[in-house]
Amino acid sequence: MSLLSPRLRIALTPDRVAVASGGSYRDTAVAVPGWAGAVEAVGGLLKATNLRGRASVRLSHHFAPVHLLLPPPVALKPLEMQGWIRDTLARQFGETSRGWQVAWQAEPSGEPFLAGSLESERLAELNSVLRAASLKPVDVQPWLAATWNRRRRHLGHGRAWFALAEPDRVTLMRLEAGHVRSMRSALMQGDAVAALTDLLTREALLAGETTPAPLWVESALPSVNWQGVGGGRSVHPLTSGREALSALLGN
Repeated sequence: MSLLSPRLRIALTPDRVAVASGGSYRDTAVAVPGWAGAVEAVGGLLKATNLRGRASVRLSHHFAPVHLLLPPPVALKPLEMQGWIRDTLARQFGETSRGWQVAWQAEPSGEPFLAGSLESERLAELNSVLRAASLKPVDVQPWLAATWNRRRRHLGHGRAWFALAEPDRVTLMRLEAGHVRSMRSALMQGDAVAALTDLLTREALLAGETTPAPLWVESALPSVNWQGVGGGRSVHPLTSGREALSALLGN
């Protein structure tokens, strides 16, 4: 017996949203793919669940992109680190990015680290939908960061590649001994296997790879045979389609 409200777990992607609580899980397609459609769809799901309390949220790379950043030259306090990340992103994406909400993954001193970003307007819209459902967001993470944290211990040995495939986008990370050494995200049109093969070939050349390292793929796309990715490397599909969304929420 618990006197606390159930903690909901919510996921938003451009074409599907999901809500989980305890062992229950519900998802639905987004009528008009994109941020506005996803927010509207998750609002409908939340009304149907009629649950209250705290919520954790996972967001597609489309909505909350992740960036691999080199470490600052000196140790920084949290507020200083936040400002430094915003300065770094502003140099890459322009001054409008200074208003983004940012968060980062702590790594040992001197190691590159992952930083996630979310437009402030989108965060406000998300908070509005959650408040309307009497929910309080206590944790908002990009899908890529959440998946990497969940898989890191399993993938953190030697050299490997990790890909997250979503509708119209694929993100690829090069791993060495549990650390991300490079990351590239690209729009994906047409054949998903061909798109990942092209991206992996390019990144492997840039990395000077001589022996093909294994590839692990988590995919929001249903029914894709990732074994078709070339390069003479072993390919290990993880969850895919709706199962990937469910796994993201811990179901």
